[in-house]
Amino acid sequence: MLLRNPKFAYALTLPVTIILLALLIYPLFVTLKSAFWGDNGLTLSHFADMVAIDGFWTVCRNTIVFTAGSTLASMFLGFLFAYSLEFVTLGRRFFASILIIPLAMMPVISSLTFNMMMNPALGVVNALLKEVGIRGPLWATGTPTALLTVMMVDVWQWTPFCFAILHAGFRSLPSDVMEAARIDGANTRQELFKISLPLLRNVLLVTLVFRFMEAFKTFDVIYVMTQGGPGRASETMVIRAYKEAFQFFKPETAAAIGVVLLVVTLISTRPIGRALLKATT
Repeated sequence: MLLRNPKFAYALTLPVTIILLALLIYPLFVTLKSAFWGDNGLTLSHFADMVAIDGFWTVCRNTIVFTAGSTLASMFLGFLFAYSLEFVTLGRRFFASILIIPLAMMPVISSLTFNMMMNPALGVVNALLKEVGIRGPLWATGTPTALLTVMMVDVWQWTPFCFAILHAGFRSLPSDVMEAARIDGANTRQELFKISLPLLRNVLLVTLVFRFMEAFKTFDVIYVMTQGGPGRASETMVIRAYKEAFQFFKPETAAAIGVVLLVVTLISTRPIGRALLKATT
């Protein structure tokens, strides 16, 4: 009878709840206090200091380009792989396992590996390009290519995440609906755009939200490969917040950047959340 008592169930979950609140609420409170509180009380001067950072708008542009490019590329490739695998009948599990391998690797290890492979002087990538008569770029050490290089590594790392969710979505499509469409004469294109995509709408939205948030807060790949350089060529808001806090010892400015990132994330994902809520009601 004790196990069926709701109060006993709440008592069992209370310690975990307290720990989670301490780990989530306290850091958020400290961040908000650092961002909005100064020597004379409430202030917005820390946000003014953030905007006054040298190259602030370049950093904002890098953040937008990296987040949008990495998210869209991962979604497109993940969908392409998941859809292509639907036409594979022999060895489907094997190919699915191969495609998920990058997701199992630590981002730091992946970044270090790609850094060695893309070394302009000693890397295997430029050596192979030289063999076919192509002069390899500077990759992560070149100003024009640094941001694109870290985006490529991030896409390689997180495309399997999109693939895994979308592949599960394709596998969950009702077979009777698909068979009925084929009997009625629907071709492959009609089956994809008229049936599969509408049925996968919620799965696509959920994947997009998670991928967007992951790309928006990417730190490890950029920091390991370029540390935001050369100059500010690949510096994003997250990298800038880290530098403000731990290199320039300005935690208030870093907290202001963190608040802006939180607000942008909430605003950006709200329309998708509304669409999902509307679809489930």
